[in-house]
Amino acid sequence: MSSKSTTENKATDAKSVARESKDRLKRITKTRSHHIRTTNRVIKYGTKSFVRNTWLSIAAVAIMTITLLVLSATLIATHVMNTAISQVESQVDMSVYIKRSATQAQIDEITSRMRALSTVTSVKATSPTQAQHQTIKDIIEKNNITDESQINELYEAPTMLPWVINIKVRDLRDTSEIERFVESDDSMKDMLDAKTPSYADEHRKTIDYLGSIINRIEVFGLGAAGVFALIAILIVFNTIRMAIFNRKEEIYMMRLVGASRGFIVGPFVVEAALYGIIAASAAGGIVYALMFSLAPRMGGVVTPTLDLMANYWYFAVAALLTAGILLGVISSLLATRKYLKIK
Repeated sequence: MSSKSTTENKATDAKSVARESKDRLKRITKTRSHHIRTTNRVIKYGTKSFVRNTWLSIAAVAIMTITLLVLSATLIATHVMNTAISQVESQVDMSVYIKRSATQAQIDEITSRMRALSTVTSVKATSPTQAQHQTIKDIIEKNNITDESQINELYEAPTMLPWVINIKVRDLRDTSEIERFVESDDSMKDMLDAKTPSYADEHRKTIDYLGSIINRIEVFGLGAAGVFALIAILIVFNTIRMAIFNRKEEIYMMRLVGASRGFIVGPFVVEAALYGIIAASAAGGIVYALMFSLAPRMGGVVTPTLDLMANYWYFAVAALLTAGILLGVISSLLATRKYLKIK
């Protein structure tokens, strides 16, 4: 009886010791110092794995760099083309011709109502006299006329030009509002000159052409970036898979001693994140070096893009790093989920 009691007491003591050990382990794993040590080890193991698989790492970094370069080139080209369109729009206006018999009050009413339109950015009216003087100045400069009598004759000639109202709109591809105004607004009734209004049709064709180029660049660039991103994910996926197979026994031992899922998966995630960081750094360096070295040959159209890149370089760096790390982390998580059956 005493022997049975002793055995029961030993079992109880063993359970008590095991429970205390388990509780102590839980307390240790919740401490800040434990988390720091675990993180350091995960980073250390991930870096070692990155160095160990040198050629696979180089291949993964190279394809991720190409992916980020294609994506960056697409965004830069789109911004440059949009800048070109904005410059064309800012320099081009439309002209509406009003009968020269119109009074200043009538012109003021028309221009006031035009400025109220949502698509209009500026309106400027030129009187027949002002238009005539400007035309005469152009004729004198073009023909290099110096004879005072000829100049006086030009200025004394009767004014035959109409009022000209120059209008700038937000988007030259959408002039429907101003066209409806000219055709149907009460202030325009019987005011139009015989000369047909100019709605910048030629410039609109240029802008439409540039817009179609932008669409093609975006579709091609994003499509190419997507293809390279898929290739990068597959390469990183296979690299992580091989690393898992190479460390199969080590992972098995970690499971036996109760290592957490984060401790086992973490090094593979760190390794893939390193691919993304190095690829983002390389892509960023190449993009900035090319843009600032080729800028003098590309003209002023790239200046706003260069200014944007120079003033907000930290956003560009952050975006590249984020994209690169995401590519790597997604690939590693897919690989570890498939080949590491850890609950």
